[in-house]
Amino acid sequence: MKYKIIRKKLILVVSHSSWWKKKKYRKETFNILKKYKDEGYKLIKTKRFEHNPLTIDSRVFKQYSLSK
Repeated sequence: MKYKIIRKKLILVVSHSSWWKKKKYRKETFNILKKYKDEGYKLIKTKRFEHNPLTIDSRVFKQYSLSK
């Protein structure tokens, strides 16, 4: 029997300069990651993307690598 490894990369918002948006984005990210965990995916690694000072956007992103 062959096992097939499934890998996924997700880029999700994890933070914001506003406290209520930070809370909102963290909750959304948690729900998405929990859905994948319930499907059997495991977290392999995370990579944080730094804020670009040339843009007005104050969101912070992370790339999550998952495998099943």
